[in-house]
Amino acid sequence: MPGTSTPTSISRVRRVAAQRRSVRPPRAGNRLPPHRKDDPMNIDNSHRLAAISTLFLLLSACGGGGTPVPPAGQAPAPAPAVPVTIDGQVVASFTAADGRTDQGRTATAFAYSEKVGDLPSAPTLSVSGNLLNVSSSFNNAGASTFGGVGIDIPLRDADRNQIQSGATKVQFSLASTGTNKTLKFKIKALGATPNGCVPAASVTVTATQTNYELALTDANFKLPDFCTGPTATNPALAGTLANIGALEVSDEAFPSSGSATVGIHVGSIAFAPKPAAPATAAVSITGPFSFEYGTGATGSALAESASAYTLTGNRTSATESWAATVAVLPLTATRDVSGWPALSINLASTSNSQVVVMLQSADAVDDGCFPSYVVTGLSATAATRVIPFSSFSLANNPDASCAASSATRPDTALALTRLKQFQIRELKGTAGLDAVSVVIGKPVLLSGQ
Repeated sequence: MPGTSTPTSISRVRRVAAQRRSVRPPRAGNRLPPHRKDDPMNIDNSHRLAAISTLFLLLSACGGGGTPVPPAGQAPAPAPAVPVTIDGQVVASFTAADGRTDQGRTATAFAYSEKVGDLPSAPTLSVSGNLLNVSSSFNNAGASTFGGVGIDIPLRDADRNQIQSGATKVQFSLASTGTNKTLKFKIKALGATPNGCVPAASVTVTATQTNYELALTDANFKLPDFCTGPTATNPALAGTLANIGALEVSDEAFPSSGSATVGIHVGSIAFAPKPAAPATAAVSITGPFSFEYGTGATGSALAESASAYTLTGNRTSATESWAATVAVLPLTATRDVSGWPALSINLASTSNSQVVVMLQSADAVDDGCFPSYVVTGLSATAATRVIPFSSFSLANNPDASCAASSATRPDTALALTRLKQFQIRELKGTAGLDAVSVVIGKPVLLSGQ
């Protein structure tokens, strides 16, 4: 190299190479004399490699060894993994302490094993920080060959319709603080036989809550090997998605012997992409009627025209403030409208500045305790109000005793899944006139807004 002296190691290697080229192969029957210690050929393989490596590095430094290789410490860092964002249509999320989903279904925990004596400890279900948590433990003392702990999460009819409309992947938040870090995520058809033969995917997780995403493909969701194949009640993935009824997350790493802990933590679950829902859809109303209650409240009537329902009635000065004249708009058939975010309704009134809109479900006792929303600021000029269904609640019902929900007094999430009819109540309050008049424009709409 210019400006440098040739290192001894290079000249030595060159001499060795030259001498190796000049050595003739031995004749048959002759032996080469043993090498002397100072013989240049007396170099073992490790020394040869070391010398040649030294030569390569020195030549590289002089620009004659090809493209330089950067030191290991300067190698570019791999790009970080893109985090999964749950941006699909959420079908299960958790805030209620009893495992009831925000969508109105109730998750339950279960356990099983081959032998009764090896049944995992009773699973404990709780909700905290918007996570559904299930804990248990395995103890295989009787040599069971299988067992597990899981969570069953039922879905609404609206979710089934959304998945049918073109979902291509499922997104979910998951973690395991138990011994096993590979969980099963399963999709179950409505009415599936509970024999474990449902499309299932294995998901390797950590103890840190993380979002995951799986394509809805046969490669990801397979029937277990012990199943003989799809059946009418337990179809493969395509048939299951066409009639989806529930999701399941389970820990099936039952130890061959000894014990293990179970800690499953499930956050929001969604199917993506979101469906392209129409902006609005008219609600089919059949057989509207009216009624009234309270001292002196009489003559309620609901007239129907091509463009509106007009509620009229009478009351007196003796009529109590809680008394009301009520329009009832029954749906043609009980309907799950939980996939819609809002109600769009056109209202006008010359008798009061406010009315109460109520959601009555098919499961509710007919006692007036229905999820409610108070519409204010009404006048004789009709105006369309878009009311988020999330704004309805039993707490908004005019009767304070209605605030507590029950199976026969469902709050909004459940009422939306089996909506039977709307009620529009014109309560007298402190400002209601004796001559009741409320106009409800047609059509009443479900809104995607």
